[in-house]
Amino acid sequence: MELREKLELLNEKSSVLEVQEYIKDMKKARKFDKVTIEREMMLFVEELGELAKAIRKNTKGRLDITKEYNDSVEEELADCFIYLLSIANMNNVDIFKAFKNKEIKNCDRVWR
Repeated sequence: MELREKLELLNEKSSVLEVQEYIKDMKKARKFDKVTIEREMMLFVEELGELAKAIRKNTKGRLDITKEYNDSVEEELADCFIYLLSIANMNNVDIFKAFKNKEIKNCDRVWR
């Protein structure tokens, strides 16, 4: 099955695991599956910076008020999500299971 077909099977009811599997397939198809964890982490941090910039610009925290910006918070969030799932895959982490386990711990914490 081609990558686009796999993508079209995903919808709002798809599980995080299904999306994580798609990311694994996508990286293979685009020949990104040999990227080191260190490089992947650097790319993720770079995307976080782009997200921060998009949020700043979209909330009028601009430096150049004469320039029109079209930075998409939605696209930058998607990029971050892709890298996050990719890093999880590279570490053999089921991100949904990790999320649930972490939230179970957080539920037992005292928050002030």
